[in-house]
Amino acid sequence: MDISIKPVFSFSLSYKVFEKLVTCGKYDGIHSCLTVVTNADKILIHTPHKRYGLQNSKLSISEIKNDIAMLNMNFPIRAIVAGKLKKDDDRDILVIGSSSHFLAYHVDENYNLFQRDFPEGVRSLLIGSFGGYPGNTLIVGGNAIIKGFDCEGNEILWLITAWGVNSLLLMDIDKDGQNELIVGTDDGCIKMYKRDSLLHEFTEGNEIQNLMAVSPSQFMFSVKNGTIGVFDESVRMWRIKSKTRVTAMAMYDILGCEGKQIIVGWKSGKIDVRDTQNGDVLFKMKLNDFVCGITCNDYRGIGVLDLVVITADGEIRGYTTPSVNLLNLHNVADEEMNSLLSQKQKLLLELKHYENNIKFNKEIQANNDSQLVQSVPDNVGVIPSNTRLQIGISTSYDSNDMNIDITVSTNNATTIRAVLIFADQLFKEETLIAHLTKDASRILIPLKTLKDNAQDIHIKAFVGYPTSVQFHVFELTRQLPKFAMYTIPQSLTGSPKSISYINGLAAKHTPGDSYVEFRITERLKRICIWINQNFLLPSDIEYMTSSDTDATELKLNLISLRTGKNVCLHFNNDGKTRFYTEDIGLAGDLIQSLVQFLNVENMNSVACFPVVYEEIKELFSKLQGLQETEKQINSEIIDNVNQIKSHLIRAEDARYYNGDDVIKYHNEMMNTNEDLVKNYKIRLVNTNEVQLALKSIHSILYSASKLRVGTFAASIISKFKDALKTNNIEAVVKIIELGEM
Repeated sequence: MDISIKPVFSFSLSYKVFEKLVTCGKYDGIHSCLTVVTNADKILIHTPHKRYGLQNSKLSISEIKNDIAMLNMNFPIRAIVAGKLKKDDDRDILVIGSSSHFLAYHVDENYNLFQRDFPEGVRSLLIGSFGGYPGNTLIVGGNAIIKGFDCEGNEILWLITAWGVNSLLLMDIDKDGQNELIVGTDDGCIKMYKRDSLLHEFTEGNEIQNLMAVSPSQFMFSVKNGTIGVFDESVRMWRIKSKTRVTAMAMYDILGCEGKQIIVGWKSGKIDVRDTQNGDVLFKMKLNDFVCGITCNDYRGIGVLDLVVITADGEIRGYTTPSVNLLNLHNVADEEMNSLLSQKQKLLLELKHYENNIKFNKEIQANNDSQLVQSVPDNVGVIPSNTRLQIGISTSYDSNDMNIDITVSTNNATTIRAVLIFADQLFKEETLIAHLTKDASRILIPLKTLKDNAQDIHIKAFVGYPTSVQFHVFELTRQLPKFAMYTIPQSLTGSPKSISYINGLAAKHTPGDSYVEFRITERLKRICIWINQNFLLPSDIEYMTSSDTDATELKLNLISLRTGKNVCLHFNNDGKTRFYTEDIGLAGDLIQSLVQFLNVENMNSVACFPVVYEEIKELFSKLQGLQETEKQINSEIIDNVNQIKSHLIRAEDARYYNGDDVIKYHNEMMNTNEDLVKNYKIRLVNTNEVQLALKSIHSILYSASKLRVGTFAASIISKFKDALKTNNIEAVVKIIELGEM
C-alpha cells in the first residue's frame, strides 16, 4: 500500500515493558498518565503534564527524567487497571493484582484505598458499571472465579467459571441499559453473564487472551493460536487465523474514514488496521519490537484522543486521526488489476485441466475402454468424470480401539494420495494431514475429541492415480455431534431402531450409584430427535407407532470412548429423567444441551455423586492444611525479617565500638537471609498448591451449578458462596445434592 502514517509524537521510556500490563489513567482527574509494569516489580507512571513533587516509600521520582514516577511493589504483578471507582471523584484509581491479593491505590493522594486477599490469584482486572450495582464495580478475574467489589472494597459479585479468567469486557449487549459481563477463559470459552446468570457461551477451541468492544452490539476476541474474530451479540460475523498471536487491540479512526477501525498489535511487531465488517486489512506497519499495549487517550492534553502504542523495549508512538480520508487518496486501481490478472492465470490453468479431463473422458465413453485413462500422460491429472468422494463417520468401541472413525473413499479405481482435515477445536494445531505411504481407494482416520463440542469438520482429499503428478482436490464438510464420544456398545445396522428395540439392548456394565435426576414434561418422540442430533449412534432412534405405542420409557445405555465407562440415559413418560454417569461435568453438559433443545427456562434436580463428595471433602481438608502452613510460613518470614534488621543494626554498632564482631553479625545476617529465601520458595510452592486446590473446588461447584437451569442455577451459586465463607463442607455437599442448604 502507498499509504504513509507517521506518528505525531514518539519517545522511549528506556525501560522494558511487559505484555498486557499497560493502562492509562487520569490520576488527577485531568491529565492522562501512561502506566506500565517494568522490571523488578515496579510500576512506571509517565506524567508528561504533571510533576510529582512528593517522594515516599511507594512513589519515587526518576533522577534521569522528572516526568517518570516509579511505584515500588514487593510482590509480582499479574494485572493492572486504572479507572474511576470512588463516588463523586473524577480521579482514577490504580488497581494492582498479584498472585495472592490486589491493591486499590490512590495515586494522586498517595494512599491505599483498600487491599483484599485473593488466594485464587489475580489474572485480569476491569473497572466499570455492571448489573445495576450503584457506582462503578471493580471486577477481578482469577483461577476459575470472578469477584466484584464496590468503591469501599466490599464484595458484591461472586461467579464460578471452572477455568482461569484471562480477559474481561463490559458492554450492553441486550440494550436494556445495563452492562453484561463477557469473560474469556483459558479453556477457549467466551461466557456472557447477566448479573449472576449465564446468558450465552461460545467455544473457540484455544485460550481466549483478549476481548474488546467494537460497537454497541459487537465485540472482538483474540485466541492464543493467532485467531481473531468478531461476534455480533451471539452470532460470529467473521474469523481469521494468523501465524502469530495478538498482544493488544483497540478501536480508533487512524485512516480518517469517519468511522473507527480495528487496530491489532501482534507478537511479531506488526500492527494491522482492519475493517470491522469483514476483518480485511486496510493498512499495516512494522515496529522494532512486539506490541505490549495500545490505548486511546488525550495524551497531549489538547482535547483530542490519540492512539498510543507501547512496545516491549519501551518505545512509545502516538498517532492521531488525519484530516483527510487516506483510503480515498490510495490508488487501488493497480492493485486490483494485478490481483485480477493473477486470478485470471489461475482460472485459465484450472480451465485447461478441466478441458483435458473432459476430452479424455469423452474418448473413454466413445471407445468404451476404461483402461484408456491409464495411458494418459502423468502431468494431465485425468480422473473419470463420475468420481465421487464418500465420507463416513462412525464409532469403534473394541477394548483396544475406542475412537471416532472417519472413512474417506472413492467410488472407483482412483486412489487417495492425502487427506487434510480442518477442525478448530479437534486438533492442537487445528489441522490433521494424513499422507499415505501407498496408494489406496479408502483411508480410515481414527480421532478422539478432548471436549464435548459440536463442530464442523472440513475435509480435503487429493484424488488421482498411482502415477499421477497432479491431483484433483475434493472438498466436503461434515458435522460432528456434541456427544460423538458416546455410543451404543452393540453392532447395529443403519436402519432406524424403535424405542422398544433400544430398551432391549443390555448395558456393557451395570449403572453405578452416581446419577442426576430431574423432571421434564416432554414426549419421548422429541427426546429421540435430541438424541439423534447430539449423538453419533450406529442408527437413529425413532418413535414408531407400530411398536412404541405402549412404550413408557426410553433406556439408552451408552459407553464412553474416552474412559470405557457406562453412561445411561433413562427417560420416563411421566417426565422423570435420570442420567447415570460418574462424571458430574458430563451430567451438566447433557442437561444443558437437553434443556436448550426443549426450551426449558427453570429446572431443579437431585444429584448423587459419592465419588465427587469424597473428592471435595479431601480438597477442603487439603486446603485447610495448606492455609495453616501458609500462616506458619508467614510467621517465620516475619521473624526472619526482624532478625535481619537486628543483625544489621548490631553490625553497624560494631563498626564503631567493636570491629571484631562486624563479620560475626554479617555472617549471622547472611544465614538468616538464606532461611528467608528458603521460606519464600516454600511459600511460593504452597501458594500454587492453594490455587490448584481452589481451582479444583470451583470446577466441581461450576459443574454442580450446570445440573440446574435458570433461577435454580443462579441461586445455587450464592448458596455455595455462603457455605464456602464458613468452610461448611457438609452444606456444600448438600447443595450439590439437593440444590439447597
